[in-house]
Amino acid sequence: MLNSLPLVKIRSRYLERINAEKILIAQRNTPATLIGNLLGGIPLTLALSDTPHASVAYTWLGTLYLFTLVRWIHYLSFNKSLSQNGDIFLHGRLQTACIFIAGSIWGSAGIIFFDPENFKNIVFIVLTFVCMLGGSLASLSSRPLAYIAFAAPVMLPLIVEMTFQQIEIYRWMAFGATAYLAATIVFCLNIHHVITRSLSLQYENTDLISDLKEQKERADKANREKSRFLASASHDLRQPLHAINLLAEVLSGKVQQPEQKQDLDNIKHGLNSLSDLLDVLLDISRLDSESVRANKINFDISEIFSSLKKTFYIDAQERGLEFNVSNEKHFIFSDPLLIERVITNLLVNAFRYTNKGQVKVFYTLNDDTVNVHIADTGVGIEPEHLEMIFDEFFQVGNQERNRQKGLGLGLAIVKRILDLLEHTLEVKSIFGQGTEVVLSLPLGQEAKTASENVFSNPEANFTSDIFKGVNILLVDNEPDIVDAMEKLLRGWGLECLSAISTESALDHIESGYRPTLLLVDYRMPGPHNGCSFIQKARSVIGTVPAIVITGDSSEEVINEITAQGLVYLRKPIKAGQLRTLITRMLKEK
Repeated sequence: MLNSLPLVKIRSRYLERINAEKILIAQRNTPATLIGNLLGGIPLTLALSDTPHASVAYTWLGTLYLFTLVRWIHYLSFNKSLSQNGDIFLHGRLQTACIFIAGSIWGSAGIIFFDPENFKNIVFIVLTFVCMLGGSLASLSSRPLAYIAFAAPVMLPLIVEMTFQQIEIYRWMAFGATAYLAATIVFCLNIHHVITRSLSLQYENTDLISDLKEQKERADKANREKSRFLASASHDLRQPLHAINLLAEVLSGKVQQPEQKQDLDNIKHGLNSLSDLLDVLLDISRLDSESVRANKINFDISEIFSSLKKTFYIDAQERGLEFNVSNEKHFIFSDPLLIERVITNLLVNAFRYTNKGQVKVFYTLNDDTVNVHIADTGVGIEPEHLEMIFDEFFQVGNQERNRQKGLGLGLAIVKRILDLLEHTLEVKSIFGQGTEVVLSLPLGQEAKTASENVFSNPEANFTSDIFKGVNILLVDNEPDIVDAMEKLLRGWGLECLSAISTESALDHIESGYRPTLLLVDYRMPGPHNGCSFIQKARSVIGTVPAIVITGDSSEEVINEITAQGLVYLRKPIKAGQLRTLITRMLKEK
């Protein structure tokens, strides 16, 4: 079939769909075609009404109208939504047959009403046929065979009649009609070429979009599964590291020889690097899996710098650097905990790459934003590296992956957090002179209460006196961790009673034991997890301070802990962090 042989190369798997769509295009044009048939026959009939052919002309018009009605019924009988390709092709064959019959009815006028003596009527017939072919060209170009099935029976009988006439003008008219017929067929094929190419591109693009969507869904699913795996496996990954950290801390109080202390310090440094890497990887997985939710409030950005000043001032003094922070108060609308993480990472980066000079923080205001500038006089960044600094594990000047220079994941986390918060960050740097980072944050309204992070001041003063007479109930189902934690707590002067199940811990409480503080692992076997155990214990002994220790980083677990107003530490915990938190909670009791 001519309409099944497009002039452009298309993939065979699209061919059937494209040919079916061409039939549907002609189907959609059918109402306009039928109206053209109804209106086109009227002028010709009126022109013949004053001739001896008048009665035949009315009969011819009636036949044309009757068959147009048949075509209209055929048009209405087709239901695209219920049709498969096989039904469409059958409808297309019937459509072509109807078009051929209609063309034959029109072509019969060229024979029935041909009167060599009446040149005016013949000219009128020719002009009518020319108009009919022009209209059909527009509506049937998607199906060249259907167009030829109409155009050929319309024009060819008239061309034959005029060719065999003795009057020369008719022969020239036959030549002109033949040229016109051929030209319209060529135009039809050219338009068909364009339609075929457009449909081919349409289906290819549709399939490409579908493939891309499917691949994206697969990638997103794999990423979510990876993140869920890391989140669920984090507890098991953190458990041994948590125990080793505690034992290393216990051992540090027993080692006396300088060489052994150095070896132990190296072990602790390696453990800290491993712990930091695990924390960062899990943070990235949580951000990628979209399990982190922004909790935006109005707060004073200067409070974050106030809480970080002491830590970074110490770092600045050790490095011989100036550290200047503007004391201006500016209220912004964002998530204070996530913004604190961003600023911490940016400051860590600024100090890491600054060997002399200063690190300073200042603000500029726009109409609706507060721009936080963190500028340093460090090594700077080469222009070709500016776009790469937010990639995972990329570090300027650390291609050898020296862990002393960090993990190369801080800015990757910054980018993910800012994408989540929908804030922008601009980096300006001159290689060898320094770098300036501009964090743009939305202006907020003055908050009634200041935001506070439970770890805002990790350097809280520690006094052993506050631990005297303090009883801690330790609940953890890992014997190694229980043993290490007992030694650590008792080394600080605390009294400790441990239980490896929530049932045995509740038995102690019901037997009259009254702890000063609860230190409970979240994931416990049996009917209670850490949160529900604390609730049960408090129903008996009252609201005593409690700390939940968890290796599970999933948002559901963190939400459950915070929803009950509990404080938590993530494994592997640092001894100093635990000691500071216990001290603070005992002071606030």
